[in-house]
Amino acid sequence: MLKHLLLVAAMFTCISLYSQKTQFPWEFGFQAGISSMQGDLVVNDITILSQPSFHAGVMVRRRLGGMLALRAHLMYGGLESDDAESDDAGRIARGASSKTSVIEPGLVLEFEPFAAKRFDGGVFKKTLSPYLSGGIAYGIWGDAIETNYGTQAGTPAAEADIQAQSDDTGGVVFPMGVGLKYYLSPKSSLGLDVSYRLTGNDLLDGFSQSGNPATDDTYVFSALTFATGFGKPDTDKDGIYDEEDACPTEAGPLSTMGCPDTDSDGIADKDDDCPEVAGLANMGGCPDGDGDGVRDIDDVCPTEAGVKALMGCPDGDGDGVADKDDKCPTEAGIASLMGCPDGDGDGIADGDDACPAEAGIKANNGCPDRDGDGIIDKEDECPDEAGVRERNGCPLPKERAETLEERVTRYSEMLDTLNDDMYMSDFDHISVDSLRGTINIDRVYFPTNASRLNRPDRIIIEEIDRFIALPGASEFSIRYEGHADRRSSDEYNQGLSERRATSAEVYSVDKGASESKLSVIGFGEKRPVGETLRENRVVIPVATEPTRMIKIN
Repeated sequence: MLKHLLLVAAMFTCISLYSQKTQFPWEFGFQAGISSMQGDLVVNDITILSQPSFHAGVMVRRRLGGMLALRAHLMYGGLESDDAESDDAGRIARGASSKTSVIEPGLVLEFEPFAAKRFDGGVFKKTLSPYLSGGIAYGIWGDAIETNYGTQAGTPAAEADIQAQSDDTGGVVFPMGVGLKYYLSPKSSLGLDVSYRLTGNDLLDGFSQSGNPATDDTYVFSALTFATGFGKPDTDKDGIYDEEDACPTEAGPLSTMGCPDTDSDGIADKDDDCPEVAGLANMGGCPDGDGDGVRDIDDVCPTEAGVKALMGCPDGDGDGVADKDDKCPTEAGIASLMGCPDGDGDGIADGDDACPAEAGIKANNGCPDRDGDGIIDKEDECPDEAGVRERNGCPLPKERAETLEERVTRYSEMLDTLNDDMYMSDFDHISVDSLRGTINIDRVYFPTNASRLNRPDRIIIEEIDRFIALPGASEFSIRYEGHADRRSSDEYNQGLSERRATSAEVYSVDKGASESKLSVIGFGEKRPVGETLRENRVVIPVATEPTRMIKIN
């Protein structure tokens, strides 16, 4: 046992010497709770529910940076088990019971990924922090084990267990656990720790051959913990103790040796010429946004890469004039025209020449007038035809668009035309909108979740077919626009609206309408056409016609 304890102490010392320095690198603590055993007597699925006994311990922890810590501990716990607590009649009849204790020195490595967050940004914050643990320990079993073998007493197996128990004083165990800490202050924490022990020993409860020799005994420590740190001072509470902190009275990150870094660029504010703007080390902490080697604070053109000779401004055309002063920064020019060329040689710099690629006269700002109508070509919408100014250089038109009044009159005459074959009256579901000059068609309404046409709906569509068959309606087209209410998913309502529109189109084609004059679209629930559910379960037939032109005499 002494050999194992010396090995544990040596490991702890070596890791402590080479660990990363941090605030309060050492912690002392204690814990108290319950200990439970899982052995050859009562078997419970959850070990901590197996006849818990008192458990207590002390520990010393060494921080190994932001996420790891090494913990040395000395634990004591009672371990009890009794067949009388079993639900199995055979175990109850056996009547065996056991009581012992364990003293355990050990060394455990803790992995705590969020521990450093309690000093986030150099300022302490109360934090909940989970952790995992695992390590090695040495269990020293109690000498006084009270065992009642019940119906097993006097058997060879029981006698063998008694002899083996008298020779067994302890062994190596492997703690594995989980825990949760709450940091009350920069150095103190409360916690909950549950740690399971693999023992490699089957005689903790005094039973092996007379019990279950194929399975080793285990035990669990479950406890509340308290720990407090000690070590060198950290005046600014940034997680770096003063002797390693270049700015011990100002909180800062480890990357700048504890000094503030307002812009988080890795350069301490005291060494940063631009402490509030992230920059580069070779620029004294200042940014160089355009990457031209001139700091933004010294760069006249900080968003454009340039040359030092022009204080960081570019000269894209290489004519010796900085682009910001060059009226033609992408074309090499002459200094007398502020860097602009005169490509057509008309004496006007291209930058001021309304027509830089064509020679003209100064009266026309350098532009030509090919058709001689007194309107320069660049303002002449018909540069090769003499025209008038009120038409931007184009000749007077030979035709005009039909007026609203003319269109309303024409539409009204169309709808008043009787069907010579059927001798039917004027249209009942189609009318003229005299304000807009459009054809209005009654809407087709559907029941909930339906796309099948009813008889009244078919009459409307049959009337549409008669309308587009009229001689004066040859240019008209019909679009069936389907809609749905909001009582289902967007995807379903989209499909429903498309089916409704398609049912109208199919019926129209079946009645003889030309497919080239018909189209459909579904809007689902995205374009409601009314406030009630019924108003949105609808197909709206929309009639359109290209603008009609009328010749001018």
